[in-house]
Amino acid sequence: MADKSVAIAANNDDMRPLSLGDQASRDPALLLASINSQRSAFMSAPAPYILLTIDGDIVLINEAFTKTTGYGLDDLPDIRAYLEKIRRIPAAEIDHVHRGWIRAHMSIRASSAEVMIWTKWDEMRVWLVHTSDPFLWSDGRSVIMHCVFDMTEQKRLEQALRRSQEDMRIRLAELESLYNSSPVGLCMIDRDLRFVRVNSALAEINGMPASDHIGRPVFDIVPGLKEQSEPLLRHVLETGESVQNIEFEGMTNSLPGQLRNFIEHIYPLRDEHDCNLGLGIIVEEVTERRKVENELAGANVALRRTLDLLFLALRTAGVSVFTQDRDLRYIWIGGDYFGCDQDEAIGASDSDLLPPDLVEPMVLLKRRVLETGQAAQADLPFLKDGKTDWCNVHMEPWRSLNGQVQSIIGAVSDISDRKSTEQHIRTLLSELAHRSKNLLTVIQVMARRSVGPELSSEDFVDSFIERLSGLAQSHDLLAREDWRGISMRELITSQIGYLGDEKSARLDFDGPDIVLTPVAAQNLGMAIHELSTNAVKYGALSVNGGQVTIRWSIWGDAEGRPRMKLAWSERGGPEVSPPKRRGFGLFVIEAIAARALGGTVDLRFEPDGVTCMVEGAADSTVLAEPPKALAASP
Repeated sequence: MADKSVAIAANNDDMRPLSLGDQASRDPALLLASINSQRSAFMSAPAPYILLTIDGDIVLINEAFTKTTGYGLDDLPDIRAYLEKIRRIPAAEIDHVHRGWIRAHMSIRASSAEVMIWTKWDEMRVWLVHTSDPFLWSDGRSVIMHCVFDMTEQKRLEQALRRSQEDMRIRLAELESLYNSSPVGLCMIDRDLRFVRVNSALAEINGMPASDHIGRPVFDIVPGLKEQSEPLLRHVLETGESVQNIEFEGMTNSLPGQLRNFIEHIYPLRDEHDCNLGLGIIVEEVTERRKVENELAGANVALRRTLDLLFLALRTAGVSVFTQDRDLRYIWIGGDYFGCDQDEAIGASDSDLLPPDLVEPMVLLKRRVLETGQAAQADLPFLKDGKTDWCNVHMEPWRSLNGQVQSIIGAVSDISDRKSTEQHIRTLLSELAHRSKNLLTVIQVMARRSVGPELSSEDFVDSFIERLSGLAQSHDLLAREDWRGISMRELITSQIGYLGDEKSARLDFDGPDIVLTPVAAQNLGMAIHELSTNAVKYGALSVNGGQVTIRWSIWGDAEGRPRMKLAWSERGGPEVSPPKRRGFGLFVIEAIAARALGGTVDLRFEPDGVTCMVEGAADSTVLAEPPKALAASP
């Protein structure tokens, strides 16, 4: 067999043919071992390789190629399959490209080409394909070898680098533009404190063209700043630490003889090795700003003092003030304006801040002020925590220098106490007239009913005065409680107070804490007074050892309405017989007490003691405060 050449590719750069000598050609075992060694080296090479015949048949595909693309020799038997699956050539163009590939490789010599391929899992990659010279394979066929270098990541990095370079070019152009057009002074100086670069703003501050700065020492240009600035510049050069917001005062060439205020920021300029190359300096002139700030500070002190006095007056008077624009958006609020947060109220509307029932009348009043240019005021009611409060609102137009109404100013004061006092006075006057009439009626009835044929004038006077005293006790309690009502305990205690300690100790009374209305307390108090008087004269309190028990209770009937019961019970007294005459006492107990509770009275003169059961409604005509809980129906 003539000398044959086969290729073993151990890496991307080694595609040299390996010649099998005469000894291998004459010894079949040696030849087979050599061929197997070549094949093994080819298959295990780290770079993708593919071996093809000149006619386009694929002889071998190594493991790196399969691992990279997902395709093996079974998937790619020839160049047509390669073009279709790896290169993704459209089906209509396969024949044309295939013929061209064959023509090119009939005379090909070693070459390289950059191609785009697709893997089995649709990943696009960029390959640099090195094609070898034709050589004879172990089976006698003339073959060529494709060795692949994957350039996908390199291409991605190249694209990223191009984009980065373009972005850098744009950023540099922007920075250059900003540097030149910056309204603040900018400059760069070297380690010898000489100007390297100066923008036009700093040149204008220094009163010298920018070109005249370059290469000159800093303090040749601004000698007046040497004492203040040089220690700072040296510090930043030595430590590499920036210095910010340094304010200094000095004179420059642009305005000689005038002190000017500047703020300076100094930062180090570093190279890629973090070495200080020099300094960057930002200079901002704040002369006018400081002048305005000083004037403003003085004005703020005066304004703060005025506002403190104003708010003190507002708090003392219970007044809130506000301003609103023509759209009725709040501009400013002072004082306790309906509990609003002053900062959050800015820009809000009336519907955002006011109680709901105040929004419409307030808006109408403000619109009238804006339209007419005339001041307006009103007393307005509103609900707060379930009760009606009142406020007085006074508003005036706020005019611009040309006289146009541009906003409104207003003051709101809480007049709930005043309105409550006025209403209370009206109620008291009405109640006083009503009570006076009722009291006169009661006294007249008391006087008529106290007269009897068996009573002497002295007895009548004593009885009448005694009853007036009981009535006065109830009125004293009502007056002490501002006619809001009397608790049942206080009422009973007041009506038995005249009995003295010994007899009062023999009365046992108990029940829930309830407060009676003035009318109910007055009438029920008269009934208790008559019962206690009868007990002292004829009943359980007329003898030693007699006891009186008083119990009252509240419960709900079948329909959930509150009911009240008062029970009077005497024990241990003399034998009782029904009265022969129905005088004022019985009238008070049976008629007036029943009317007081809007119910019934069951008065019994049992032999072993008097009992009286008063039962009626426990509604707002009887109780000044609703019961805290309703007991079960007795």
